[in-house]
Amino acid sequence: MRTLAPWRAAAALLVALLPALAAAHLMPAGQGTLRVVGHEVNLVISLPVAALSGFDDDGDGRLSLAELNRHRDALQQQVSQRLDLRDGERPGTPLLADLLIPHLYDPNAPATTEHLIVMRRYQWPAPPARLTLRASAFSDAAPTLLLRAERDGESDLVALSALDPVHRFFAGPWPALQRFVLLGAEHILAGFDHLLFLLTVLAAGAGWRYWLAVVTSFTAAHSLTLTLSVLGWVSVPPAVAEPLIAASIVLMALDNLRQRQGGTARRAALVFGCGLVHGLGFATALQELGGTGSGRWLSLAGFNLGVELGQLLFVAVALGAAALWRRLRPLHDPARAVRFASIGAALVGTGVLAQRLMELA
Repeated sequence: MRTLAPWRAAAALLVALLPALAAAHLMPAGQGTLRVVGHEVNLVISLPVAALSGFDDDGDGRLSLAELNRHRDALQQQVSQRLDLRDGERPGTPLLADLLIPHLYDPNAPATTEHLIVMRRYQWPAPPARLTLRASAFSDAAPTLLLRAERDGESDLVALSALDPVHRFFAGPWPALQRFVLLGAEHILAGFDHLLFLLTVLAAGAGWRYWLAVVTSFTAAHSLTLTLSVLGWVSVPPAVAEPLIAASIVLMALDNLRQRQGGTARRAALVFGCGLVHGLGFATALQELGGTGSGRWLSLAGFNLGVELGQLLFVAVALGAAALWRRLRPLHDPARAVRFASIGAALVGTGVLAQRLMELA
């Protein structure tokens, strides 16, 4: 197979990747694009440097141009190991590989960076039909690797993580849907503020009618604002939504303590109002994962379904644990236990609220 001369390969890669490079400085760490053109694949990823090792000579956790040039060969080898792109089991022939620092020619940009622009171009003897990426380039700062792939008008949105590091591109909507279901479940189960809110809501009532009403209200509310936000019909910045989520915990805890009249209906209405705020938080998470633009309906459906499944799992475990506790150690004064728990939730929620407000200062 005839290969391009190095300078021609570089020129061809520059032309093919020009749109991606033009926006590379806007690409968050852990995101990238993959484009299939005939026999070739162009890959551009903004890789967090925390996913790499052996380059940080000064120990600042960032990458400088001098460090990049000094360790370029070793970093190239690491990138190849952590981003393994194949057609079936066959690796492509690398035509060009490069590593760049964002804002390299911007005199006002920082001299060091926390992410590295990876550019690769591969070629196969025939158009790749079973294109698969195996990734291990994850870090605490960027635990998810998000890729948008395109081929002859066909698109694929990929979210890889340490729990799900392999993806076959253009295999239909089902794998992508599964990934966003997993990401939605992970988000709520790792979301301390969402779980504390649910616990505060559940603690105030007893009986399946109450629990069904409040959980349904919360589900309907956060699904509504999640959908409206992803579709671009509602826009609330995280700097506003996150303190409001913390405030909702305090509000529900204080409502537990006041023991106001009105029954389940009033409580469900209050939960619905708070749920609208939590939906904004879910929308921010999905937008950070790239769940907008093309394929947004698929990512929205999967992520929301994952949130609901994670929520139901948590509610079932919480209510089951409470029932088991009451059987093993019956409470002589359940109302008092709810008051103490609500005071604790109010204090924790107030602390989270204060922290988030200070972050805005």
